[in-house]
Amino acid sequence: MSIARPSMSSMFVRRPRGTGFALVFAITLIGQILLFLKLSTNYRDAGDRGNTDAIPQTEERTGGDSLHWKWSSASMNVNDNNNEGGQRLRSPKKLSWVNSYGGGWRNDKHASVLKFNDSETYLAKVNQKIIDVEAQFKRLKELETHLFTAAIGPQSDSQCFLPNLDEPVGLCQTDVKWKCNLADTFSTYDRNTSIIHINCPGPVRVNFVERTESDTRLPNGQFHQIPQWKYLDGPTSISMKSTYADVVCKDNRNMDMHNYHTQFIADENINSEQLRKYRKTKRQGPAWKPLSVLVITLDSLSRAHAHRKCGLPQTMKLLKELYLGQLQGEPAGSRSPDGKMKASHQAFLFNRVNALSDSTILNLTPMFSGEYYQDLNSDKVKKAIYAKEIKEWIWQYASKRGYLTMYGIDNSSGMMGTRTPCKDCHYRPPTLPHVEHGWVKQENRQVGPNTLAGLCDGNHMLHEYLFNYTREFLQQKYPAKWAALDLNAGHRAEEISINQVDHDLVQFIKIVTQENPNLAVILLGDHGKPYKSSPSHLGGYYESYLPFLSLLLPAWVMYDSPTILETLITNQQRYIVHADLHRTMKSLLHYPRLDDIGGNLAPQSKNLLSQVISRSRSCEESGLPAWSCVCGTMREVESTEWGSKHFAMTEMAITFINNKHRHKQNKPPAQKERVKSSCMDLRLHKILHIFVNSNPSPNTEWDELYQITFQTIEKTTIWQAVIDNRHDIKRVKQLSLYQRFEVCRDENVPLQYCVCDHPSLNV
Repeated sequence: MSIARPSMSSMFVRRPRGTGFALVFAITLIGQILLFLKLSTNYRDAGDRGNTDAIPQTEERTGGDSLHWKWSSASMNVNDNNNEGGQRLRSPKKLSWVNSYGGGWRNDKHASVLKFNDSETYLAKVNQKIIDVEAQFKRLKELETHLFTAAIGPQSDSQCFLPNLDEPVGLCQTDVKWKCNLADTFSTYDRNTSIIHINCPGPVRVNFVERTESDTRLPNGQFHQIPQWKYLDGPTSISMKSTYADVVCKDNRNMDMHNYHTQFIADENINSEQLRKYRKTKRQGPAWKPLSVLVITLDSLSRAHAHRKCGLPQTMKLLKELYLGQLQGEPAGSRSPDGKMKASHQAFLFNRVNALSDSTILNLTPMFSGEYYQDLNSDKVKKAIYAKEIKEWIWQYASKRGYLTMYGIDNSSGMMGTRTPCKDCHYRPPTLPHVEHGWVKQENRQVGPNTLAGLCDGNHMLHEYLFNYTREFLQQKYPAKWAALDLNAGHRAEEISINQVDHDLVQFIKIVTQENPNLAVILLGDHGKPYKSSPSHLGGYYESYLPFLSLLLPAWVMYDSPTILETLITNQQRYIVHADLHRTMKSLLHYPRLDDIGGNLAPQSKNLLSQVISRSRSCEESGLPAWSCVCGTMREVESTEWGSKHFAMTEMAITFINNKHRHKQNKPPAQKERVKSSCMDLRLHKILHIFVNSNPSPNTEWDELYQITFQTIEKTTIWQAVIDNRHDIKRVKQLSLYQRFEVCRDENVPLQYCVCDHPSLNV
């Protein structure tokens, strides 16, 4: 965080009248000069990360790519040294936060202050502002039970009705532990020296070739560069000068063992160019107080599941501490007897977020671009390339303002389930060979009693590499950073799977918010998912469309802009869609001028920071299609009610799937030819369940909307079709894990629609 230096105009105070003017003026002026010098020193020493004393010690751990930190305090503190040019006023027996930028708590009983302004009127206004803010914080307590709950339909003042459904009995397995030990740890990476120490005797080979994938085949016929091996005799040490290293040693069966290492390396050319843009933006808008932004997407995480014991219980505990953080404890720097201090960040949770679909790409596209994923290039869809021409991504918008940008995905380098990486981002974490080296087949493998390996690549989980790289990116002494990372542990069908990131996610959030006092964090699910153990449960349908969302803002912003606090508290219970997050994220890049945003915006979207969303906001008013709307009454169609209509709809869906590979595309029907394809024709095995929405928007042409989940004979794949009563297909999606068919797919067919056979699939 950059420390604002006092302007020359603030170096001169109003001259008091009467005897002793010269003495008073001289003392005050000297004090101002001393403060200026101190702030200048702090600026040089701390750069843009605030007080360096607050940065935790690096923990030395075996296997240097595990989470390389330890938490240095039991709480997340606002450090008083982060006060940047704000006026510190004496208010007897009053705990106050008075600041124009970075914030700093002070307790007048213990603080020694320099009075900049004797105006009683000014002091009264400041104290009234503090009183108003504290009153808003009390509203948080009143809403706590509506927000921190695993209820599928929690209480809300929104007119978007959700039923109060119970989750299936026995949904959560709570005694599971996680241990990534599919390979021995035989190498460690020293981040201080950039040296890899290899403790394996005998022949060793190391590859440093970057693993960023291409969305089209390279000259070598692959989607990434071929490794270039360096052969060594171990034990030995080697310098790591790239962002990625694959170290291979033989085990006692002469089989390859892999240890992977990643690191962040700054590009000075990129940073210099961005700094030029940053300075230009700052000159054009001197009031700009740049906030850095971190977006963490947790695939397939519903709001309700996040609060379950098999979800993210430790993360929810942390968020509750931050949610109530300003209502308890003392300010940092005070002398409170119990040592408890107020939180550095304020958390907000939202209980009426409606996803467009249970498809990642349909939800994240409007969040990151303000556009919907439609009008696609069919050839790109077939090749798993991102298929829409986007006017401007949020990271491009941020880059124009001088931000450094980063986007990382844990199990591939492609955005939102495609092969396409974030080509316009300045930094992209290296991609591990999760599929190529066979780790994908060992996801969540049992490695001990009640112990699973998780998404483990050798000796470390995928999210550990991504957390470390992102933390190092954010540690740069640069004033404005935008980063996003996607974690896919929850994409697996097991309800417990997301739990593997819980402990490390807590430590990651703690450390990056402590090291970056100006960091805003958006923590969200793209959508939810049905219950694996009870796929016919109506609650699974609702949860698929009700993702988790939390926003963490620096606490000083609440005092700097109390209207943001008031607006966010109200919007926690209002109807929200992903397009709203795009507008909100852009406004964070303009703080405090939240509505000075430009570029492409979804016309019906709202800014969660500056616009109070109406209690009556509907799906239609938010731009969401009626078939995605969860507001209203849905019911399960009992199997005794299934008739020819429902089976005909299901056969229509299967024909829709098979036509993806049966005929050449874009030809008149008379010219369509049978094409040899590795994709199999699918046949219906059984219908699993049917839900119907009989409460559509009055502006739609249909009366009933059916969601039919069915299973095929071939490879027992599971599918979901959304079809209206006029037999118009809205969407067909494969629910089973279709990445396994990558080994035999027809590249002219979108991967999820190609079910094929290969010897490796029968193992």
